[in-house]
Amino acid sequence: MSDPDARTPRSFRERPLGRIAIFAVVLIAAFAASRSCADTSPDFSKDEALASARAIAAFEPGHVQIRFIRSGVPPRGYWAVSMYQGEATAPTRTQLVLIDANTGTVTDDGR
Repeated sequence: MSDPDARTPRSFRERPLGRIAIFAVVLIAAFAASRSCADTSPDFSKDEALASARAIAAFEPGHVQIRFIRSGVPPRGYWAVSMYQGEATAPTRTQLVLIDANTGTVTDDGR
């Protein structure tokens, strides 16, 4: 006869350590999928964005700042090109140009 106190071993899924391991595998897989699907590098370079912004500037900028930003849902990359004349602390004229980092399209010319 079988012993009533003898229990059948629990499966790996039913054990606490097994559940943690399965959760960790799912979490790692989700992270890997999100990183592989994300577009991390812009197709339009910083120098190309600067040339495009200078071409449509309403004035000859004395100083330029350029930075890569993400905006929207899902996030999309843009080059934000700030051009100004005068001192950095008190510019006399400014213009901000937003350029789509994937297509090179000017999305806002700052006018």
